Amino acid sequence: MKKLIISAALGAALMACSSTGGGGTASGAAQVVQTSTAGGANAQLNAIRAQAGQGGVTRNAALEAAARAHANDMVQRDFFSHTGSNGSTVGKRVRALGYRYCIVAENISKGQRTQTAVMQGWANSSGHYRNMVNRKASEFGFANVGDVWVMVLASRSC
Repeated sequence: MKKLIISAALGAALMACSSTGGGGTASGAAQVVQTSTAGGANAQLNAIRAQAGQGGVTRNAALEAAARAHANDMVQRDFFSHTGSNGSTVGKRVRALGYRYCIVAENISKGQRTQTAVMQGWANSSGHYRNMVNRKASEFGFANVGDVWVMVLASRSC
């Protein structure tokens, strides 16, 4: 399997757990193409949080690794779910990487071609938006593999 790792920083808002994008308005066999865009996602996410009156979050390597591993799992095994192919939850995945959390949440999406489309979709979906602007979240991880996108938000303290 061929992997291409591309770093890019794009701009704007978030997406939904669907193959085409957001909902309402909120106040192995395949080639894996991986894009790590956490820097651009951080700026986009913090802009959305600022508009909601929330403080910024910072990138966390363990959360990013959990997001990337889950995105890879979904692409390689051709499924789309918050539950991993081994039955894992987002909490189990981040704990396995040594991250002890107080709160943890995950946004997933499939089908968008750009980070901007993903972020806009999440921002327009009440549940995903709620995760993104959770006042308790202090760190995040973000990954894109093919057309699958995963964001994990968490905090070690409540």
